[in-house]
Amino acid sequence: MLDLTQLPAAFLLPFKAIFGWGSPYGLPSLFGAFLFMLGFYLIRRHSRPLGVVDYFQTMFPRRVMLSDSTKLDMRLWVVNGLVLSVVYGAVSIGGASCRDLTLGLLTKALGASTPLSWPWPVVMLLTTLVLLLAYEFAYWFGHFLFHRYAFLWEFHKVHHSAETMTIFTELRQHPVEILAFINVIALFTGITLGVLTYAFGPGAQPFTLLNGNLLLMAFLLTWGHLRHSHIWIAYRGLAGRLFQSPAHHQLHHSDNPAHWDKNLGFSLAVWDWLFGTLYIPAYKREDITFGVGEESREFRSIADSFITPFVKSWRHVAPKAHPKPKQA
Repeated sequence: MLDLTQLPAAFLLPFKAIFGWGSPYGLPSLFGAFLFMLGFYLIRRHSRPLGVVDYFQTMFPRRVMLSDSTKLDMRLWVVNGLVLSVVYGAVSIGGASCRDLTLGLLTKALGASTPLSWPWPVVMLLTTLVLLLAYEFAYWFGHFLFHRYAFLWEFHKVHHSAETMTIFTELRQHPVEILAFINVIALFTGITLGVLTYAFGPGAQPFTLLNGNLLLMAFLLTWGHLRHSHIWIAYRGLAGRLFQSPAHHQLHHSDNPAHWDKNLGFSLAVWDWLFGTLYIPAYKREDITFGVGEESREFRSIADSFITPFVKSWRHVAPKAHPKPKQA
């Protein structure tokens, strides 16, 4: 029998998942991005006085915020972020399940573990770093596959069809892509944590901030949301090889063939550096345009964005029909 008292909590669950304090779109994360933007604006202006109107016109220009591309981003953000968030969670394999399965397999194969007696701060620091690297590799690997294979690219193309970029572009994604990334990341991080737990015991936990990996949350609380924006902030030198600056990801969305399949990481650039997919941006803004050319017109509505990729992907995987030779 339906328990009506549970309905309010069920309706609030998607909102908590998206807007909760520890979520990517929670108030701390968005406020941190706002402060980072303000700092960039002040540094760029040097000694000139702060202009509030100029600040908002620079950071939130009308041509970007009122574009058709941004309007579709907002609609997809609502559908993916609020309507489908519960569904995505329901079909995720879960990092905890992967951790427990890995720990069980290791125990069965190698016997009960004798945890290493390292100081707990060292164990937690190591776990924090290794889990971040596992998360980043999973993201890079999944992203690489969606660029490498044509039938997957048709789904990822929804994201790349954005012709203007704002924080809403983050969830301009096809559900197939979202589900794939959720599960690939859960698989890699879960297995990694299982190995670390076998080696160090239950103390193998990361340092956290707002219920997330401390290092990953530091990224989200600063320049993380500016990846999808028009604000050109470029990291070069060693920093450009270690971290994904906003300009790194903006180049990733460029329609210039020189930038295709580059900068596939999320917060780190180390896997791009290692596997040869790194493109370090120039300090001065490069002349780039976003989108996938004429194909961007294929995604003008939520229905187009959700249905078209299935149709076009099927053409890549369906067996070709070969006509029979005519009889003499």
